[in-house]
Amino acid sequence: MIRNLTAVFAFVAVCAAPAMPQDATPFVDPASVFSARISPSGKEVAFIRRTEDGQQLVVVDLASNQARGIQSLKPSHRMELDWVRWKGDDRLVIGATAEITQEGRARTGELLKQDDITVQISRIFALDTHGGNAVQMFQGQISTLAGGFGSTELVDELPSQPNHVLIKAQENSGVGAWRADVRTGRVEQVANGTWQTTGYASDGKGYPVLRVDSHPNRLGIFRRASGTEEWIPAGEVRRATAIGTEEFAVVGAGPSANQVYLTARIGDEDRETLRIFDTSTGVYGPPLMPVAAADADMPWIHPVTRQLIAGCEFAARLSCKTVDPGLQKYVNALGQFFDGGATVSLADMTADATKWLLRVEEPAAGAAYYIFDSVNVQMDKLVEIYPGVTGQKLSPTQVVPYDGRDGTKLWAYVTGVQGAGPRPMVVLPHGGPASRDYYGFNRFAQFLATQGYVVVQPNFRGSSGFGAAFERAGMGEWGVGMQKDVTDAVKHMIASGVADPARVCIVGASYGGYAALAGVTMTPELYKCAVSISGVSDLPEILRSERSSEGSNSNVYYYWRDSIGKLETDAAALEAASPSKLARHVTAPVLLIHGDDDQTVPVRQSMIMNDALRAAGKTVKLVRMPKADHYWDNWERKDRLSLYQEVAAFLKQNL
Repeated sequence: MIRNLTAVFAFVAVCAAPAMPQDATPFVDPASVFSARISPSGKEVAFIRRTEDGQQLVVVDLASNQARGIQSLKPSHRMELDWVRWKGDDRLVIGATAEITQEGRARTGELLKQDDITVQISRIFALDTHGGNAVQMFQGQISTLAGGFGSTELVDELPSQPNHVLIKAQENSGVGAWRADVRTGRVEQVANGTWQTTGYASDGKGYPVLRVDSHPNRLGIFRRASGTEEWIPAGEVRRATAIGTEEFAVVGAGPSANQVYLTARIGDEDRETLRIFDTSTGVYGPPLMPVAAADADMPWIHPVTRQLIAGCEFAARLSCKTVDPGLQKYVNALGQFFDGGATVSLADMTADATKWLLRVEEPAAGAAYYIFDSVNVQMDKLVEIYPGVTGQKLSPTQVVPYDGRDGTKLWAYVTGVQGAGPRPMVVLPHGGPASRDYYGFNRFAQFLATQGYVVVQPNFRGSSGFGAAFERAGMGEWGVGMQKDVTDAVKHMIASGVADPARVCIVGASYGGYAALAGVTMTPELYKCAVSISGVSDLPEILRSERSSEGSNSNVYYYWRDSIGKLETDAAALEAASPSKLARHVTAPVLLIHGDDDQTVPVRQSMIMNDALRAAGKTVKLVRMPKADHYWDNWERKDRLSLYQEVAAFLKQNL
């Protein structure tokens, strides 16, 4: 049965927005509720909600169905909440990002002062569940942090220790690990790192046993047994692509001392699997759960005993297999409860692992948090994550397999297949390209579907999450192999009668923006229009730009070079794969949208494409977003709405 709790969140709902076009407004806002966590006893849930004028930290009493806001932040505070965790049933730990400006000063004997410097730092706080007794970690010890501006980040919640958490911090001599008292904010150092240290993992009792250092194009891994002082080198991982090496990512403390859960790809293995790494010996254990079609996804681990409950993988759909066969029936039932049309993932669980806080994404219904009680076999809906889309006509998403031209088995998510075909279609390649699309609620895809378009999202070769070989197949294949997979998805949809061949547009952001420009320049016969949002247009130029700004030995430049190609040896291929060099082939209108403050793909890339198209006598429009960076959710709401409206109007005009 479902006991719907959303009625108690009347004050949590997003306030009515100013009058705007009804078709776009419900889709422009990011999640209104995020970072939900359930208390160890299962009596309360905490989460962060976005409001019209900032953020609020909310705690919900599940017995009384009462919600209370315990902390609020407004833009004037220059701080945003990032996450919340429980520390026992009466204390919360929260992470926040603060913006701090250091006033420039004139040097002795000089009249002109230096420019002010604004930096973002992360800090950790703790407070009672009613908002009182708030403290900051490093309370009274802020001077220990680098120049007073060092960031602090959570390493381990330490469930077995009622009053402490493990954090890492930028101190005056490097990045160390500290045990922090959540009652007082006082800390004690338990590990020394270097300025290259980026992370730690603990033994679950507050002692760091694994350390990760970042170097150009590689990560250095160090280990030690619990209670020992010396860090022992445990290997290196390539940083830029992490392919073809002992790639691993730390998951958390294992069930025993000197054990750390991680996902790893050992030697010639193609896919990452979940393993236990012994920090006292440096030995990787065998895979704990087999994977069939994708790399291991986030596992379910008991919060207290640290025993593995379930292993997961996300191929076309998310699937989880429990260690205890008796629990599998519940996992299976969760999917059946939503008629097989949802992605159900674990957000948190109680200390006894009997109540599960679930994040549920249904393409045709939005997303929400639910609580599943495995003892009473009861599912309760807690709160909508995107309340603005409630009542909108959303579309189901299908997984559609297709063959690449070389016979490789591929698939795409297809949204909006309703009614008789053929219909106008938008192909929406993802960014990255070492990224991927997931089955779930996609605001932009759903918005396009409400406009009457079939939306196709191919996970082309070069996408991440499906093994090393699949990702490696995209290296140096910008405009070639990866683009062919996108093209073959379009042709499959046309051949199957779903898409109208005379009404296809390609739309994408970041790498997807490049793919849109590559599509309209390299296969102009397929597309009636193209939209590039923050896309790359000139491959040699982006490589030169990143080398100049980041340095030839930087991680950023290594990533671009390994993904795109080398200026020294691949000059001709890079020119041939640059859409700005192929503008003469374009036969359809092009819309370019770019943020002026984009530090990932500079706005110059869209300016170059705009100039090339205009010089070739083509139809093009460039929309620049002042103060907007590379990531839409960071944009001001009016700019996100403008983006949606620009795209909708452009598609309506050209399809």
